[in-house]
Amino acid sequence: MTPSPPDPFPGIHRHSLTAGTMIDRIHDSRFAANAFNPGLGGPTRFAPLARPGGGCIPHIYAAHGYECAAHETVFHEIQHDAARKTIAKARIDPLCLSRLRCRRDLSLCGLFQPDLNAWGIERAALIDTFASFYPRTVRWALAIHAAHDVDGLIWTSRRCDPATALILFGDRVNPDDLEIVGSERIVASNPLFEDLRGFGARAGITIVL
Repeated sequence: MTPSPPDPFPGIHRHSLTAGTMIDRIHDSRFAANAFNPGLGGPTRFAPLARPGGGCIPHIYAAHGYECAAHETVFHEIQHDAARKTIAKARIDPLCLSRLRCRRDLSLCGLFQPDLNAWGIERAALIDTFASFYPRTVRWALAIHAAHDVDGLIWTSRRCDPATALILFGDRVNPDDLEIVGSERIVASNPLFEDLRGFGARAGITIVL
């Protein structure tokens, strides 16, 4: 069970993404590579970030590396004990892989085990939960955002350790803070698509054509 975040929220450990750091993002090709999600789509671990007074804090999910980004998006809902670990290629058709370079230093709140331990919560209750707990885990993101002037959160991916995943807050990071290095539809690039198939195969997941 995910507990409620402490109030007031305690101190945090800041993790710096220095200017020049590269991050990878998989997103709908209808939107720019550095466009922030205004709160569309279904619930995720740390979004949508609904403000108490109404509206949402825009966000970007990203990761360090294509493989981690794939497991945090394309393969995210395929559980380890699923009878058939498959995903239809049609679900991948609209997706882009974009590479972004940080134009300035970004300060992120670390959600690593030492940090969680200081707050009295285990990784299993915040990072390793299933989707049914998302309404509770998102409250932690909102509490950290309200208490600390960080640009986002960073943690070790549940689906692709030891790589890290992150979320950026769109009211503190501007699209211009993220330089678009490259952006391409995955299915339009044979190397990207074959890499994706390989990432899935490593996890026992098959892309069904």
